Amino acid sequence: MFLVYIWGAGYYLQQVVEEIDRTNVKILGILDTDRKKQNKELLGGIPVIAPSKILDKQYDYIIVSIKKYEMIEEECEKLGIPGDRLIEYWKNEYNNFIFKKRCERVEELIRKKEILKYRLDSAPYEWGIKVTPNIISGEILLEKIINDHSSLCRFGDGEFEMIREKERPWFQKPSNKLSKRLKEILFSEDRLINIAVAQNFVDLEKYKDDAADSIREYMFGDTRDFILKLMRKDKVYYDTYVTRPYIIYKNRENADRIFPLFKEIWKDRDVVIIEGKYSRIAVGNDLMKNVHSISRILCPAQNAWDRYEIILTTVLEKVPEESLICISLGPCATVLAYDLAKQGYQALDIGQIDNEYEWYLREAKERVEIPGKMVAELHKEQDLEMAVGEDYVNQIIAKII
Repeated sequence: MFLVYIWGAGYYLQQVVEEIDRTNVKILGILDTDRKKQNKELLGGIPVIAPSKILDKQYDYIIVSIKKYEMIEEECEKLGIPGDRLIEYWKNEYNNFIFKKRCERVEELIRKKEILKYRLDSAPYEWGIKVTPNIISGEILLEKIINDHSSLCRFGDGEFEMIREKERPWFQKPSNKLSKRLKEILFSEDRLINIAVAQNFVDLEKYKDDAADSIREYMFGDTRDFILKLMRKDKVYYDTYVTRPYIIYKNRENADRIFPLFKEIWKDRDVVIIEGKYSRIAVGNDLMKNVHSISRILCPAQNAWDRYEIILTTVLEKVPEESLICISLGPCATVLAYDLAKQGYQALDIGQIDNEYEWYLREAKERVEIPGKMVAELHKEQDLEMAVGEDYVNQIIAKII
């Protein structure tokens, strides 16, 4: 650990301090000849002292933050401080045991520049200067579903990339037929089928900064225009993030409202969950504790669309029409919810709501692994062949894997 003082409590102080590798360096204080600055603390408690007060103290280096470092060299010479104890920030461009690696600094600057570019591109939409789709809040959507028992088909970035027949989610490869079906559903006018799209256009301030910037980055280039061309200006859409109400938001109030509304939808209902093999929705939590019963149809964890016809036929054969069907199968769920709704079922594409609920219960600040459950965004190798309880096993009415 190197012990250092920083000379200069002026304009560049914070920049220099931010680039110091604090795992290897301890800042003892800030030196400044300005008496008005002395005997104060800066940047979270670093004391400012007169340069003469360090003559009898132990330290390794003095980092000079001032651009005109030559005059500091003269001051140090007068005080008897050896020149080899000085590191002039503006002279020594890089010092690998004091400052962070230059490549990291360069990458950080490049990333900041890209973020500013994405923010500038998105600003006319976020500020309402350019026309955006009419996307209604998830809260209003769920209240509507409670009242009219309608169904839900969701479009996120994965579904739009499937329409473009491009790789996006690792768990579903593109397909021309899937692309055509998704476009058909997006244009649906059925009043009992709610179409939800990601609210990636306006009001991004409610999202965490990294989440908002990721959205802006995804929408940059031709993506936003592609999506806008698929959406009608006179149509009402709903927010697809209704099933992601927690982890991307700055506060939990949104989730505090959304989860109880979902629970109200399936209260006292016979629920059939159609899910990937390792999704295990509502296992180990109380998300569906208030239902009348749960049945499950297990499907492939990857490329479920390849088995779509079998999945649809199985549901039609085994599931009573009065059941509430909840589906978590990536882009395949969007199509399945639509086709089942057309057959008279109430079907909801619930996406990753179970993962969101698990993070909500844990008060997680970022996406984390959930023991025994697949977390699509992380896609990490983990032991998912966990022992499941007898209740879960008895809920399974079909396996298509």
